[in-house]
Amino acid sequence: MHSGGNPEYIDNPDKFPRANMVLPVFASDSGYISKIDADICGSIARYIGAGRMKEENEIDNTAGLIITKKIGDEVKVGEVIAYVHTNEENKAQGAVKNLADAFEYSAKPVKTKNRVLDMYGI
Repeated sequence: MHSGGNPEYIDNPDKFPRANMVLPVFASDSGYISKIDADICGSIARYIGAGRMKEENEIDNTAGLIITKKIGDEVKVGEVIAYVHTNEENKAQGAVKNLADAFEYSAKPVKTKNRVLDMYGI
């Protein structure tokens, strides 16, 4: 049991509201993920309602992206690399396609480095 807050939700995350649509995003190539464009991911999240396009827009707390793979992971064509959670039916397929395009692949293993350590030359 957690102290403070409402443990009912902490212990049971299924109680949180969910988006009407949860769509998988599939790898378009086989190999190693070499890049995930954060700008594209942020733009897609705003577009599907997880952020504001304009100041007067409401944020949809059920909308968002779940990236299931990271840079350096090996994937095969058709493997799930992310999920789009949205209530915007007219935007869903475009979001899935654009999120797939945010991933780049390499035929060779990708060396990853901790950016914090890199900043300090470690």
